[in-house]
Amino acid sequence: MSPATPVMEYLAEKGDESGVVVEQAEDEIAAINMAIGASFAGARAMTGTSGGGFCLMVEALGLSGMAEIPLVVVDVQRPGPTTGLPTRTEQSDLKFVISASQGEFPRMVIALRNHKDSFYQTIRAFELAEKYQIPVILLSDQYLGDASGTVEPFDFSLIKHNQPVSTDVADGEYLRYRFTGDGISPRLIPGKTKNFVTADSDEHDERGWITESGEMRIQMMDKRMKKLEKLKEELQEPAFLGDEACDTLLLGWGSVYGSIAEAVKLLNSTQNGTYGALVFGDIYPLPQKLLKEKALSAKHIINIEQNATGQLADLIRERTGITCTGSILKYDGRQISGEEIVEKIQKGVLS
Repeated sequence: MSPATPVMEYLAEKGDESGVVVEQAEDEIAAINMAIGASFAGARAMTGTSGGGFCLMVEALGLSGMAEIPLVVVDVQRPGPTTGLPTRTEQSDLKFVISASQGEFPRMVIALRNHKDSFYQTIRAFELAEKYQIPVILLSDQYLGDASGTVEPFDFSLIKHNQPVSTDVADGEYLRYRFTGDGISPRLIPGKTKNFVTADSDEHDERGWITESGEMRIQMMDKRMKKLEKLKEELQEPAFLGDEACDTLLLGWGSVYGSIAEAVKLLNSTQNGTYGALVFGDIYPLPQKLLKEKALSAKHIINIEQNATGQLADLIRERTGITCTGSILKYDGRQISGEEIVEKIQKGVLS
């Protein structure tokens, strides 16, 4: 679904030489379920779409969460609702993907800031999905998805690979959903072990058998949600730009990185006061250390987003109690520029 189609087109072009299998399914429901099936069978799998297609994927996203099957989903955002502006850009799916699918289960949401970031964060998304056996959602948008850019050669020494999935258990009975200290249970691949490997979309016990037990429900929910505590230890703090002692702090996420970087540079060279910015990549769970540190000394906090409601500002207020004192929001389908940000600030968004 456009504007996510360049992902599929590129991978299909490079599939033979890279050992990647690309399949265009008949719809988004089939696409995500095929990815879940491939992951269950031991392949690293992802699927991509835009917001309208992601709407169709949300029940299966819950299957990944309940069955604890690793999955990567790319949402390349465009303006909605429904068809919206199908060839334009926006950042309006953040709250949606954080809460998509019924019930509660651990997930991670990563916003891609630029081309370099897209490369490293996509690899990291696969690693985290495998390690924690959760769905990881990558948020891009039409502006970044359809853009081209020049980057320095990628540094493959920065890439870390998790150990491959175990092919057997050392002793005792194999329990797919065994209770563990960190909530991560042993995962085997069907056909590569003598043990019976199961997965279940219903609530289940440690074996994977369906249960109606209230006590087991609580234990299994706690086991799954426990993964978030360890995941929080691996969060990457937002990128900081500008003056370390800034009295005005700009907040953004994803592809507004370049525009905010340009605006901060212009503001610090031409305006009174000092300016800095935090641009989030990891966005759910929300990294809070650097945010709280910078917000403590800032006189003004301005969120800069390409949506109508200030979704990042809402998330920050909900999770930290930090309230933005101003907003610069653009939602006409066109990417915001550094000059636009400077102009808005000059016109009094700080008042």
